[in-house]
Amino acid sequence: MAGLASVSVILGGLFDSAQELKQEYPKTPKAVIESIEDYSEDNLEENERVDSFKEKLKKMIYRIPVKVRICFLVPLWALGTVIIALAELAFKTLIAPFAHIILGFLLQTLILFAVIGICIKILFPDLPWSKIFNKKTFLIVIIGSLFMSACDYVVPKFWKDYTLYRNISKFVLGLIVILIVLKPFIKKKLADGPVYEILYNGKALG
Repeated sequence: MAGLASVSVILGGLFDSAQELKQEYPKTPKAVIESIEDYSEDNLEENERVDSFKEKLKKMIYRIPVKVRICFLVPLWALGTVIIALAELAFKTLIAPFAHIILGFLLQTLILFAVIGICIKILFPDLPWSKIFNKKTFLIVIIGSLFMSACDYVVPKFWKDYTLYRNISKFVLGLIVILIVLKPFIKKKLADGPVYEILYNGKALG
């Protein structure tokens, strides 16, 4: 199914109409240079690249007998145009309006992972990355980042002045997420030395 869908999308992108699939390969005359100004190295390179990848694909398809194209490729082309149209509609109605939120989510998630990774590496230089970015860390960071993005989208609808405090809010929420992830690592680090005894047992050094 995935292969058929891929072929359909390729056909839908190559041909503007089903009629093109029913005809022979159109032999277009070479472009005529109308003036001396057009005769440049760039134009020579363009003329040398007449057979682009798209044209080569079309030539391959036009080598298939017309009856076979009509029976098999035209229905696939129709399916491809529908898939492309639905994809464009989905992008315009679902993705485009929230593109800035999605990009913001991805960016802040990467920042959180970077800060957490650096902090834990400082505490435990020999700890492998697989132990640092475990399932629990991923879950906390993703949930925290989703909550931050949700705040950016929902809170302004109820609090008009939120944009003035947006950066502070992101900093505080991000710091909370980082501290939640770092808490067990910090406790373990403190437990390895006398500082842990001072904080948790009230004992003095020496």
